[in-house]
Amino acid sequence: MFNLMHELFKDKDTGVFTFSAFSLCHIIYLLLIIGGIILVIFLYKNKTQEAKTKLITTTVTIAFALYIADFFLMPFATGTIDIGKLPFHLCTLMSVMCFVVRHNKKMGVFKTAFTLLGLIGGLMYITYPAGVAQADGYSYRIVQTVIYHGLMIAQGVFALVFDDLDLSWKNFKYDVIAVLAVAVWAYIGNTLYSGSNFWLSYEHDFNWFFVKHDGLYLIDDEKDAFIAPLMSVSSVLAISALLRLIAIKLKSLFVKEQVLEAEKEA
Repeated sequence: MFNLMHELFKDKDTGVFTFSAFSLCHIIYLLLIIGGIILVIFLYKNKTQEAKTKLITTTVTIAFALYIADFFLMPFATGTIDIGKLPFHLCTLMSVMCFVVRHNKKMGVFKTAFTLLGLIGGLMYITYPAGVAQADGYSYRIVQTVIYHGLMIAQGVFALVFDDLDLSWKNFKYDVIAVLAVAVWAYIGNTLYSGSNFWLSYEHDFNWFFVKHDGLYLIDDEKDAFIAPLMSVSSVLAISALLRLIAIKLKSLFVKEQVLEAEKEA
């Protein structure tokens, strides 16, 4: 049975539709993600707020289900479980946290922070998927990566467009707390899981959330220990603040247009 499942889920490598950073396959998948998000927004724009909220929650739930299911399916594809996909990186951790915050009212104050971080993590990875080994674009591993990150982007875009978030600047402190918590959590993961063991054939040097080294490994190790976490935390917070600013400005313009239209009709 395993051999049959392996044939189904293994990487295909015909070279016809290869997925790699900025390849034709990658660009087509990016366009499909953008097009799919725009289509859903168009279909839901006139629906009730309850329906829109349900859409966001469903999107988050599907992404979380895909993330968990991948641990059961990846052995069929690669013969092993990739512990690099444990929830210590931004895109993987936010799948869990977005799901939790959507189903636990006690965590409600972090809904905006986690939603935006999920969007940022998805954007960062799918825009430059350098960590994805080359394979045909219809291979399970590639399709799972694209759909999962596409859903994480979608849940964030839907939440912004459908006014499901509290974007007031007074709540930006929860973004700061969340990002710092992610950095600490990633540091713990890097410390616990990095190392080698000859008898277990185990050798890993994880750099989750890029708190150990900068993403391109350009800075000297001695300096990187201090610079890398600062770069990661500050850049993610800057993007989060930018998303808030853009959403607030667009919402303000939209409200002004509605007021002007109402005045003309009056």
